[in-house]
Amino acid sequence: MVFVNILLPIFLIIALGAVFEKVKGPDFKTVSDLTLFFFTPCLIFAGLLKGGAEVIGFLPKTVAFMLALTLIFWALSVLCGRLLKLDSRRQSAFSLTTIMMNTGNYGLPLVLFAYGPEGLSYAVVVMVLFTFPLGTLAIYIASRGEDSPAKALLEMFKVPLFHAIILAAIWRGFALPLPAIIFKAVDIVGQAAIPGLLILLGMQLARTKLKGELVAISSSSFLRLVISPFVAILLCELLHIQGLPRNVLILQTSTPAAVIPLLYAVNYDTRPDMVAGTIFVSTIASAVTLTCLLQFLGVQ
Repeated sequence: MVFVNILLPIFLIIALGAVFEKVKGPDFKTVSDLTLFFFTPCLIFAGLLKGGAEVIGFLPKTVAFMLALTLIFWALSVLCGRLLKLDSRRQSAFSLTTIMMNTGNYGLPLVLFAYGPEGLSYAVVVMVLFTFPLGTLAIYIASRGEDSPAKALLEMFKVPLFHAIILAAIWRGFALPLPAIIFKAVDIVGQAAIPGLLILLGMQLARTKLKGELVAISSSSFLRLVISPFVAILLCELLHIQGLPRNVLILQTSTPAAVIPLLYAVNYDTRPDMVAGTIFVSTIASAVTLTCLLQFLGVQ
């Protein structure tokens, strides 16, 4: 019943996005901009304002978890790349899809369906804390070191999610009043991000065509879906993260390869076909791995 109650609705919405892409062929950039520049920032802003003290207190350990997980999987991706004898472009593509998990398009709806609004409050924090460090690292990896870390970080400051975080921090930090009618409007718009992100993922999958590199794609997907949960569980034990925050962290960081690295791979010509293939394979395979993980976490 875990698959039917939690994952099936997610895959139905993803399928809807794929059908929409195939039948109507909408302008992908318009749908993407609407979701990433409008719906998602509203979700982040409202989520950070609604989060209680326990959610904000979750930040320090989440940062430590994020840094440790990133370093471990960067090292694993480089090691596997050498074993597979990947060249620099293929190595960059492999690292991108191994390090960056889909905490947004997939992770937010997954946590919402599994743990409800309370879980979503933690999931928003996880997505925020993972997006900027990993996004900066992804640009650096995709450019194969041609862009400096400072330039990569500057690029991330242009992302609307960053602006939403700053606004939410100012509002919370200075305890500024926000009229209920404005907050309600922002909150309603933000709720559109959940189906919007899944539809966007479905549209991207519909555009994907597998073109070889099956060994590298399978290896990256295995690290992302199978090894990641074990590492996440171990890190939660070491950092003494328990209860709902633990489950959200484990679940969200065991999601398939993220979509955002594909944009960087296209921009820097870092084997976008290989990145897209890994996103496709890991997303489909996650129906099995995440069903098992949800049962392990005690979700009914």
